[in-house]
Amino acid sequence: MNSKRLFIVNKVTSLLPYSSCNKLKTLLYRWAGVVIGKNCEIFSGAKILGQGDILIGDNVFIGFDAMIMCNKGSQVIIEDYALIGTKSVIVTGFHPVTPEGPRIIGYEGTSSKIRIAQGASCGLGTTILPGVTIHKMAHVAAGSVVTKDVPEYTRVGGVPARFMKDLRII
Repeated sequence: MNSKRLFIVNKVTSLLPYSSCNKLKTLLYRWAGVVIGKNCEIFSGAKILGQGDILIGDNVFIGFDAMIMCNKGSQVIIEDYALIGTKSVIVTGFHPVTPEGPRIIGYEGTSSKIRIAQGASCGLGTTILPGVTIHKMAHVAAGSVVTKDVPEYTRVGGVPARFMKDLRII
């Protein structure tokens, strides 16, 4: 992705109406190097940052003020029909935290792929940390911090996110 183009796109999309102009937003993000499928709904205020690879499937919803930060060398995959709630944060990397070390992007650190599978949903204000896969049709409750993989058809919640319910059982 081109981080300079992303900067411009994030500024422009923040000026657009909240829930409309989706074709224009999609076109702008594609221009910046994000791979986006059909019929995606990206609310204004959502930001995509970094230099990694971001792949967004068809019919994906990304809520107002959501943020995706993808470090160079890492990847975020959001599959078809996934939902990213308002003010959610997806981050693929950490930099070292030591008394003598720098704490700035671009320095040594860890980066890991994040995958949000088909039909999965992340509620309002969730945080998805590096290396996590949220499997098919899983649900992350609002305000949760996901540090480990979420199995398919399950609901997790809390800080850190823990199993709450098997969604196949009614």
